[in-house]
Amino acid sequence: MTDMHNAAAMADHFDKIQKLPNPIEGVPNFRCVPGYQVYCCGQPTVAGFENALNKVTENYPKEGPIVWINMRQEPSVYVNGNPMCARPPNKIGEYAELGNITRDMLEKDEEEFTDELKARAEDKRRKNSKYYKY
Repeated sequence: MTDMHNAAAMADHFDKIQKLPNPIEGVPNFRCVPGYQVYCCGQPTVAGFENALNKVTENYPKEGPIVWINMRQEPSVYVNGNPMCARPPNKIGEYAELGNITRDMLEKDEEEFTDELKARAEDKRRKNSKYYKY
């Protein structure tokens, strides 16, 4: 992805996202790979990160390192503690295979996506201020 001005902002959490039993608040579809200390989940909320870490450290020492790997290809930012991702407008509601994305490309896109969301919010605030006095 490169054009954040045309990207659709898609909420990562939605009704019925949770498909597995024993949900953890803010951590969709948290699960453990049987026989390994390897866990998987959907994109967590900010509070969900802590909930997932608390769950993992129930049975394992808290002193040990924990490696968190995010496999997202599209830019993801947090708005009021909730994850939002930038999607090509033609990829809403489906898996978005974006090709050979590097860490540097993703970091640049996340910065641009953040700036774009702030600009959209300010534009909306300005438009609404014509009708409402703050």
